[in-house]
Amino acid sequence: MPDLDAFLGRVDQVRGEDGSARHKDNLLLSDHFHHLSASSIGMLMRCPRQFQHRYLRGEKERPGGNMVIGSFFHETLAWNYAQKIDSHRDQPISDAIQYLHDVAVPKVLEEEGGEENIVWDTTVEDARSDAERITSAYYRQVVPRIQPQATEGRFEIQIPGVEVPVIGYIDVQETNRVIDTKTGKQASRKVKPSWQLQGRLYSFASGKPTEYHSISRAKTPTIVTALESSEMVVEIPTNSQMENLTHLVQTSAALIRIFLTQFGLDEEWPTWGSIPDFSRNILPCDFCGWRQGCPAWT
Repeated sequence: MPDLDAFLGRVDQVRGEDGSARHKDNLLLSDHFHHLSASSIGMLMRCPRQFQHRYLRGEKERPGGNMVIGSFFHETLAWNYAQKIDSHRDQPISDAIQYLHDVAVPKVLEEEGGEENIVWDTTVEDARSDAERITSAYYRQVVPRIQPQATEGRFEIQIPGVEVPVIGYIDVQETNRVIDTKTGKQASRKVKPSWQLQGRLYSFASGKPTEYHSISRAKTPTIVTALESSEMVVEIPTNSQMENLTHLVQTSAALIRIFLTQFGLDEEWPTWGSIPDFSRNILPCDFCGWRQGCPAWT
């Protein structure tokens, strides 16, 4: 890692995609990015080096089994909701489970590079079983009271002073709310800090509150919605919250420009370090695929 004098003494230029030099006063994010997102901003704040690998170099970490199980679940719900927009009725649960096994599982596995590319903490059959269990429970308890207006709706927000938009996709949009579902080992009874940015972007873009549904993968799944806990809702941002959100995106864009200016594309960006602040109970390094050779990890 360079010392402070070396860091501050860097030549203030970076190479664009065409090889030409750009100075920091005319460096454009659009030279390297089409857009930002809640996920990319969140990763930048966790670790700039991880952000560099994922969003500048286009490297994808091998997906974990937990994430893939969630994708099986989401793919099946999306199939049902797509036809429910017009039909106003759910497909039979038996058809949904058959779709999960016959279509959703093979589709997700192919999109993730095949079964061998996934970091399993269980067997594929157990993953199928987990997905069937949580899908069945949610399908019986929650799905009947959801009437979607749209699914996977794309939104685009232009933040002043940031030359690329913030883009996202809303799982389910109803008349008076949007819904995002989260699966995990345990169910949460309140909106997690890591969901807040996504929720506020969803609520600002749609003009509706964002309700989170949390589903555990226990033998008997626990499902928490706003009916079980009022703390599962992110309201439409107030003016002061939108000012804060705007500042956060602007600061993220400025931080990217600083790292591009000082380190460019090829040199490894710094990390925030492997010791989390007092408010974290999970170490980001534990979920990073680029730990090997990283000074924070070693």
